[in-house]
Amino acid sequence: MNQINQLREYIRNILRAEKKRQKKQAHNDFMNEHRLRREIRKIIKEADDVISHESTGINVLADLLETIVPILKSYYKKLGTDVEQRKSFRAHIIKSVQNLLSPVAIMFKAGGFAGKPEEANTELNEEEVEEEIKVDVKNPDDPAFIPLKADREAEKEAEKEQQVAKDPKAEDVFVPIAGEDETGRNIALQSFKRVEKQIREAYSLLANEEDRELFYDYLITNLKLYFDKFEDELQVSVPEPTTPEYEEEKARKEAELTAGLAGGEEGTVPETPEEEVPEEPLA
Repeated sequence: MNQINQLREYIRNILRAEKKRQKKQAHNDFMNEHRLRREIRKIIKEADDVISHESTGINVLADLLETIVPILKSYYKKLGTDVEQRKSFRAHIIKSVQNLLSPVAIMFKAGGFAGKPEEANTELNEEEVEEEIKVDVKNPDDPAFIPLKADREAEKEAEKEQQVAKDPKAEDVFVPIAGEDETGRNIALQSFKRVEKQIREAYSLLANEEDRELFYDYLITNLKLYFDKFEDELQVSVPEPTTPEYEEEKARKEAELTAGLAGGEEGTVPETPEEEVPEEPLA
């Protein structure tokens, strides 16, 4: 009889252990499914958040703003001394962006933008053909050819100017604006160095003139709007609304307090009238 009871207890233990294992497995399966569903919802939401505009220029600009706006914001909010510093920062950034994109736009219109040789003007007039022939005859790659010093210097200067036009640096397009705060100007230069390459490269992707115009116009507009937003965020101390009645009552109480303190200078404390305790209402 004792052995039968032991056997029954052993079987019950096995069943309890199996039931516990199955319950744990079911919980793990549920959690795995929950995590999977959450990841799927996240992916779907991210896909829905990507709003594609009908203009390629606007789509390229949207990606650019995601990169440069946080950088400009971090530098803008360093300027906490006065508003003139931030106005200077804003003016220098916007002007520098205009200076940066103008040469690129001109090169596009001329058909000579670097990296797009298929768009360059390949038709040569008679003088240009003769110049090409002269270059071929001269053959500067010939080991026997000895260029003049003046020719070498002129060639280096031409290459330098061409490189600046193709790939302008921040200092080349950042022009100080007369009358603007110098601190704001200096901080603007530092921030512009971090965003000018991204701006130029994004703009250079657009070969369509309409896309470039939309990109340029909306970039300037959005920069101004974001600067407005940054300034609003800095105005944390908003004055509390008031009324004439409140101000009058406040002045009266301050006058009473002043009179009471004046009356207590001789060591006497002005008496405060006791408040009448209202009678309890009958139940």
